[in-house]
Amino acid sequence: MLAPLALVTVDSFSTSTFGQFPPPGITLHWYMHAVFEVTQFRRGLSNSLIVALGAMVLALSLGTLAAYGLVRYKFRFRETLQSFLLLPITMPSIVFGVAVFLLYIRIGLYGTLLGLIMAHALLGLPFVVTVVAANLRTLGREYEEAAMDLGASPTAAFFKVVVPSIRPGLLVSAIFAFVVSFDQVDVSIFLVRPAISTLPIEMFNYAGNYQDPTLSAVSTIMIAITALLVVVGGLTLRTQEYRRFLDRR
Repeated sequence: MLAPLALVTVDSFSTSTFGQFPPPGITLHWYMHAVFEVTQFRRGLSNSLIVALGAMVLALSLGTLAAYGLVRYKFRFRETLQSFLLLPITMPSIVFGVAVFLLYIRIGLYGTLLGLIMAHALLGLPFVVTVVAANLRTLGREYEEAAMDLGASPTAAFFKVVVPSIRPGLLVSAIFAFVVSFDQVDVSIFLVRPAISTLPIEMFNYAGNYQDPTLSAVSTIMIAITALLVVVGGLTLRTQEYRRFLDRR
């Protein structure tokens, strides 16, 4: 699974103008070309960051509230609601993209950044619900009850007790939601217009017209960003586990 990523990374430094392995030489030309000369990549990166950040905030807000309700309260059809929230990751991406496309055509959201943010937020929502719910199950309800006994309202107890206690889970959820949106192609291709194309869509279009290693350079940058975010999330979880171990001692 890692071999293709390694080949892409090696190809991004090749002096050859087409895929050749092993590369005849090493150069940074394709990185300079991707960053400074290909305007559609800069525009796509700007759109991708806006959409990914918006989708992350929306998915984190809605997913945290949904997870809190699923964990803290018992009500009819709770399992059905949980299955419904997880539906975007069980449904094929193309089916999801076509369904959202038909909906957006009817309500006028097709080709808008807001529509793209909402669709990407739905894709990130299952990850947020799953991670936050797992964190909430390890946090006893007695901490919130103690805060309310001391005069805090339920809202204040949530933001001053629950949120700080599950901060690592929120961070990991945010990373998942951001990465899912930033790398999204299958759904985005049904929803974007040329003016709001994201970076993965621009890369897809570039691959149809050019075969030089510029695309490998952009892919390597995206791989590095994604890997960095995953490492940050992993270190955050390990730090939290270490703190809990010290508290138990």
